[in-house]
Amino acid sequence: MLINSSLTVYHKYYDENERLEKWKRFNYEKVWWFGGKGSGINKGYENANDVQIRIFYKLNEKLNFEDFSIGDILIQGSINKDITTQQDLNPESVYNITSLNDNNFGNNPHIHIGGK
Repeated sequence: MLINSSLTVYHKYYDENERLEKWKRFNYEKVWWFGGKGSGINKGYENANDVQIRIFYKLNEKLNFEDFSIGDILIQGSINKDITTQQDLNPESVYNITSLNDNNFGNNPHIHIGGK
């Protein structure tokens, strides 16, 4: 289990009472982060900025697969800023979830996230 970063996730949800889309922030301190903007072109230009993230259940007590959706915002590092739109964030540091798997079996159960 490799740990090399922390992660902030902004999960988009619909507030039925206010009839608005809102963002809920989640911070995870112990994750494995691989890739990033300009990380390499050996995967081809189309995939050069992709990220792969693993969040381990054993190391993140409040981890819940239901708190993630395709399109949610990913930022490397721990941010304590609430947002109302994606434009509230620095666009150079933002990734969006493109794939999501709940690998809750084996020796190291984790959530595996792909982002662009």
